[in-house]
Amino acid sequence: MDQNEKEEKRKAWVRFRVMDVLRNHDQEARVIESQIAAERAALAEDLKEILESAFPSGQLSDAGVRVQSSPDSDARMVNMVTRTEKRRNTADRRIGALERQAQQIEDVLSAILDMDSQSKCVLLALYYPFRSYKEAADFLHMAKATIYRQRKTALDSLFATMYKSDSFR
Repeated sequence: MDQNEKEEKRKAWVRFRVMDVLRNHDQEARVIESQIAAERAALAEDLKEILESAFPSGQLSDAGVRVQSSPDSDARMVNMVTRTEKRRNTADRRIGALERQAQQIEDVLSAILDMDSQSKCVLLALYYPFRSYKEAADFLHMAKATIYRQRKTALDSLFATMYKSDSFR
């Protein structure tokens, strides 16, 4: 795949992602927030379990005699540290991906707010909250055809801005 094909694929992805953010930003932001909270709670629970497993505990054998579960406490500690590090890395990776998505949502809104008045008004009227062309036209007291035309211009500008953005790399 040559460089031009890569650039075209990336441009298509940026356009797709920006449109996805515009259409679904409210729901996506809420879901991301709850997923991050759930991942942090699961991490805390898993780390508690891993820590508890590092300490020798007495268990009952099949004969009902209490036995120590592992006589090698050093191996248990090494295992605990390894498992803890692995679980934290997994959580960091998952939370990082979610935070990048949340940052993209914020960056799209910020880019819209930095646009010229006409483009900003049209995009905000159409997507914050999501409205039909007719609803946006009524809201802005404009013709539907004007909304459609200005939307195209505003989106092209927004796509170009987001293509340059670090959060869309």
